[in-house]
Amino acid sequence: MLFKINRNVPANTPMSSPDFQKLSISKGTIIEWMLHMPEECADLMQLRVEYHNTQILPFSGSTWIYGMFEPTVIKDNILVDDGPYALDIYAFNLDDSYSHEYNIHCNIEPKKAVKIAGPGYDFKAAWDRLFGGGG
Repeated sequence: MLFKINRNVPANTPMSSPDFQKLSISKGTIIEWMLHMPEECADLMQLRVEYHNTQILPFSGSTWIYGMFEPTVIKDNILVDDGPYALDIYAFNLDDSYSHEYNIHCNIEPKKAVKIAGPGYDFKAAWDRLFGGGG
């Protein structure tokens, strides 16, 4: 499942008091991120993502992500197993005149693969097997 957020961070948003957004997600495994910050950000706007008060993007400690001027895919493998199922996104913008936008897409694979019924699948027979028929 793909979860997305697009946000304009206001001008003069300091690192000491970053913009905060919550992205609702689902249980499963984060397998991929796609990030984009338009070029006019010029590294003035930076962000980080946390899950249950643990920074997961970027993965290294207290750093921030910046400079993703082209859509960038980052592979990952983070288990999302405990509720609430949400990501906390923090961003700051040091530009004194303009707001700047970020786009985050988070791809989560369900915990268990779902089998899709193919051609010739007899839904009624499966229903009858499950619930004992019923004419």
